[in-house]
Amino acid sequence: MAINSNYYKRRQPGRKAEDFRIAWKREAPESVFSGKTLEDLEASIAALAQASEQIDELNSARSAAVKSRDEKEVALNGLLILVTHGVRSDPAYGEDSALYRSMGFIPKSERGSGLTRRSTGTNKEAVA
Repeated sequence: MAINSNYYKRRQPGRKAEDFRIAWKREAPESVFSGKTLEDLEASIAALAQASEQIDELNSARSAAVKSRDEKEVALNGLLILVTHGVRSDPAYGEDSALYRSMGFIPKSERGSGLTRRSTGTNKEAVA
């Protein structure tokens, strides 16, 4: 999976904020800038981390749900195959029944032989 360049642009404020936090804590921990304290910055960093963690959890849950759906799809396909074989082999229905046709199959009596006769360029010239 290729990672979009916007991913890194979106993630940069979080990285930059950590640099700000370290510098602010080391150089001027009691100072207030634009009405914001170091605690405000740390709370915003924590909120971003919590939101990112929630996204990771949801992605994990989605991945598990997709896997579960795929397994159920395989099981359903197997069931459909069994039912198809059952209809074909049932003397009351079989491959030439309305049920078989309504399931989306071509009844045996409506199938072509599969034989095709392709004309070649030499035959057309001989006829003309």
